Amino acid sequence: MRLFIIIFVISLFFAAFQSEDCYAQRMRGSRSPRTTTKQPQRTTGKSTISGKNKTTEKKNRDYSNVNSRNNDISNKKSKDNTNRNDMNKDNKRRDDANKDNKRRDDARRDDKDRNDIGDNTDRDNINRYNGNINNVNVYHGYHYSGYHAYGYHPYTPYYWGSYWHPYGFFLATMFTTAIIISVANQDYYYNEGVYYTPSGSGYVVVNAPVGAAVETLPSDYTLVVVNSAKYYYYGGTFYTLSSDKYTVVKAPIGAVVKALPEGAEEIEVDGSKLLKYNDAFYQPVIQDGDDAYEVVEVKK
Repeated sequence: MRLFIIIFVISLFFAAFQSEDCYAQRMRGSRSPRTTTKQPQRTTGKSTISGKNKTTEKKNRDYSNVNSRNNDISNKKSKDNTNRNDMNKDNKRRDDANKDNKRRDDARRDDKDRNDIGDNTDRDNINRYNGNINNVNVYHGYHYSGYHAYGYHPYTPYYWGSYWHPYGFFLATMFTTAIIISVANQDYYYNEGVYYTPSGSGYVVVNAPVGAAVETLPSDYTLVVVNSAKYYYYGGTFYTLSSDKYTVVKAPIGAVVKALPEGAEEIEVDGSKLLKYNDAFYQPVIQDGDDAYEVVEVKK
């Protein structure tokens, strides 16, 4: 009996040992690494929030439209520059037109200033000396003769520059460049083709006295030839040149000039309208397509 128990205990011991060995082998097998196969990514065809497809495939960007867009931008800039240049040209033309208008306005203003000479006293003096051409004086029983055909045109007074003044103009202070000349025991002040005599607190413009001789004339005088004789015309006065001096003479019959100064009087002789200035008579004529005046003889 005792032997049976010993054998039974030894059997249990061996059985237990085998069970532990099997368990250890199972544990070692569970710890070995597993081989896994990576599944390839698939394109689901679904879109993300940004609108792009979910895909891992790398795409090449399409640059085919970039050059076209750049060309469009360059063309637009060129057109803008062209339009801007056109606008600048228009603005320049407009500025030039404004400048021309300003020059014309200045010229009209200068003419008006000439007409508004001095103060009211000066204008009264001028009106007293000058004839009113709107009131035509009729010379009854008189006739006139001229070398050119009569060609009526309105009388437009002419001005010879900033230093020239018409008959009757009042000057408060004499020019420092003026010289004194004496004719028939009468002293005159001469400056730039204009003659003055003392009057009140100043000086007044008078007609050039016949016989007055001066050494210089303004540069814009006109050379007039009558029957081969040379005359020098400036400011309504005729001169002859002798011994390096210009001498005032009466207006020669037949002389044609293109300008008469302010102060001419309109008269009527033989039914024709003439102009009288400084005791000389002028008929309106047309010469070389321009308005002009011819010195004519008026007599009974």
